[in-house]
Amino acid sequence: MTALALIHCEVSEAVEGLRHGNPPSEHIPEFSAVEEELADIVIRRMDLAGAKGYRLAEAIIAKHEFNKARPHKHGGKQF
Repeated sequence: MTALALIHCEVSEAVEGLRHGNPPSEHIPEFSAVEEELADIVIRRMDLAGAKGYRLAEAIIAKHEFNKARPHKHGGKQF
């Protein structure tokens, strides 16, 4: 559960980056703040998947195939 909370923190940091105009990252200035945080999200979820033995790559491929078959704007969400 802690690993998921840390992923959530990275998502929140990406949102903050957007709220502040997506400036250059303080740690890797050749990338934007949002790019850095999105990279952190991917790294944390890959770490979690590896530690738990989750088949993340296979799940991503399967989910992508499922989503391609869904109708455009299914569910009527307005955001």
